[in-house]
Amino acid sequence: MPDRHEFHRVEICGRIFTGSISAEGPCLKMLENRTYGRGVPLGVALSISKGAGRTYYAICKYNEPHILLPRFSDEDVEIVAREFGIPISGRIRPLSFTESPAWIALRKWAKEHPGIARACSHTDSYIPGWYSMVSRENSAGLLQRV
Repeated sequence: MPDRHEFHRVEICGRIFTGSISAEGPCLKMLENRTYGRGVPLGVALSISKGAGRTYYAICKYNEPHILLPRFSDEDVEIVAREFGIPISGRIRPLSFTESPAWIALRKWAKEHPGIARACSHTDSYIPGWYSMVSRENSAGLLQRV
């Protein structure tokens, strides 16, 4: 049975990445990764950095749980960043979640699951007002691109 909280799923470099909704708002998970059973919040506090070695990782502000991206090439990391709107540290133009394919998928999901979306919108998240933005865009008919 599919997870009704999942709004986006993509395979990159042989790994499955999902966008899902929780009480904290939209989150990113890499299914093969151990992130203490939860994802990292998508939005302003999430970025991708390169560690001391050659391994990239996605980390949330204040060292919250992170997702390691071992054996990911620069191109693979670019795909993850574009797909979920995650900025890569040191880049001039940061990406935004609201400009990503995952955002489009979230809008479509919220239209199909309004009760779950509304229930998960009552806490602060790293994308403040995401539910209002999604509702407004859906009302304006901006989903025609999907």
